[in-house]
Amino acid sequence: MSEADSVASDSSVPDEPQATASATPDGDTYQHDPSAVPALARLVDLACEGAEDLLSASLRIRRLAQDSEVPFELAALRILTTTLTYNLSVRPFMSAQPGALLVPLDGPSLFPMALRDADSDVRALWLSLSSSVTHPALKARCADIAFTLRLANSRETAEQAVRAYLDSIGSSLSVTDQGTGLLRAWELARSVGLSSLVQQVAAAMLDMAESLLNDGEHGYTFVQLLDALSAPQRKKNSLPVDPRVDELLDRSLLAYPGTLIVSQLASLVRRRAAAAGDDVRVRHASEIEVKAYLGDADSAVDGLVIRSHLSEAASLAHRLNLPELERVAVSRLQSAPPIAWKTIETEGGIPNSYIRSLLRPYKRASTWYEALGAWFESGPPSGNLDDNRVAARSELNNSVFARMATTVVFGPRDLPKRVLSEDDDAFEHALTGVEAFKINFHGVFLADALDIIKRRFGIPSFEELDEAIATSGTHPALGRTLAKGLILYWVGEFDACAHLVVPKIEASVRALLLELNEPMYKTQVGDGVGQFPGLGALLPLLVDNGFDPDWERFLRTFLIGDRMGVRNLVAHGFMDTVSRKNAALALRACSLLVLITSRDDAERDSRLVKASLANPLGVSPRPWWRRIGSAARAAWTELRG
Repeated sequence: MSEADSVASDSSVPDEPQATASATPDGDTYQHDPSAVPALARLVDLACEGAEDLLSASLRIRRLAQDSEVPFELAALRILTTTLTYNLSVRPFMSAQPGALLVPLDGPSLFPMALRDADSDVRALWLSLSSSVTHPALKARCADIAFTLRLANSRETAEQAVRAYLDSIGSSLSVTDQGTGLLRAWELARSVGLSSLVQQVAAAMLDMAESLLNDGEHGYTFVQLLDALSAPQRKKNSLPVDPRVDELLDRSLLAYPGTLIVSQLASLVRRRAAAAGDDVRVRHASEIEVKAYLGDADSAVDGLVIRSHLSEAASLAHRLNLPELERVAVSRLQSAPPIAWKTIETEGGIPNSYIRSLLRPYKRASTWYEALGAWFESGPPSGNLDDNRVAARSELNNSVFARMATTVVFGPRDLPKRVLSEDDDAFEHALTGVEAFKINFHGVFLADALDIIKRRFGIPSFEELDEAIATSGTHPALGRTLAKGLILYWVGEFDACAHLVVPKIEASVRALLLELNEPMYKTQVGDGVGQFPGLGALLPLLVDNGFDPDWERFLRTFLIGDRMGVRNLVAHGFMDTVSRKNAALALRACSLLVLITSRDDAERDSRLVKASLANPLGVSPRPWWRRIGSAARAAWTELRG
């Protein structure tokens, strides 16, 4: 067995101090002098007299030392100050082992230094002070350090610390510090099996909790005490939960204001009631929790805050199986006051040369046929996926606000859709933001290009457009839809254009996947209905078959993404007015897929389909109507080879 293992297995063996000495910030190193301990103990006891917490007491040490007739070494004073700046950290709510920890135990820690980083001289001072100081809070601190670092017998130091924490009740310490001290005493007594002291600590916790409840104050301290007292007992010889715990929990649900406190109390009640099989009590606690959120909505004024509370109430009611309250919350959410959105505007210049380069093919074309072909050859409006990922990552890394704030995504009618809680969600949101900006930017130029074609050549007849599109080998029905959509755009019927072509985008995706015989149909099971999945489930299947990821991101962000979601808005009737820009983008998405579909699902080999997906625009600069033929010949050559 290694030395480290032997230390861990024997609680009476102290932790090994670090090899480096505990130096104070100005470089002075404390050297333990037992003869100075009594004076140091009196000084720190005096500093703790009347203090509300040990941190406040630490700020008094230097002044008291200056007024004292006894000289003190600066290094010793700084160690005393450090001793009082450690704190008790309550374990997470409803954790398996409730209680509190003395921290920081391990480094790195700038201030105070981690307990285990203290050298042998500092540890000797702590151990000496544990038997020399008289103030209960200070005695608890020094004995707790001695227990934590195993400076003496663990059972004895734990008992000394527990009794000191109990003696601190009713002192000048704040209620919060007294309650946290009891939680630490609870953990210490249970860790070394001090059964009699466990009962004393539990009784003190109950008395304090009842006193707090009667006064209606310090709700968070009350929750922490009841969390420990109501925790499931995991050991056979553990003390049963006192019946007063359930009584206090039930009373507290109606005594404390504040949604967070009520929510935590309701969770504790449900834990106790569920263990006892009391469904009525579980439901009662859940109803009070949901009504707390509804009450917050009643007291709120701002539309955004009101909707946030109502959304939380509806989600909570659904999760807790309270359909009546869920309907109430949803009904109120739908009729909540509008949100006063604030828009942040910025200005930026676009080089004229860049604009001219985008529109040059349409101004130089000799026929509408050639100009429309150039429009069909334009790249993905969302740009390059790799570049967008770099920009999104940079945005997240450079924005402190984005890392700290909670992002809530709102949908139509200002109704909240979801909360971004994970890093991956935040990155995806930032990525779609970069893509949406580029899509909106390039959408303007796509619309300008169509307007230039109309201005220079007039509007082609439906028959001319249908015949031209049919030369690509596309499915006739899809080709006719694209031709109608272009004419609707040119006559200014942007709403009709978008509502016509957007559904055909999904139809084109299905047609391509059927050509590949990709298993996607959801068969009928039980009372269910067999159906094809939605676009969100179909796009990954295209990517699996080699679809250009830049184009897939354009389709995803423009059609179903949180930032734009045109397909969802059109399908559910939320897009009342379609702009010329969105109509042009819908036509671009539709044309991309329509021009690489086939007349017959079984006519093309899968390799040819995949070649079209991988390079939907083709690599040849030849006219657009020859692109499909080029892709077909390349795929056929590869197949025969």
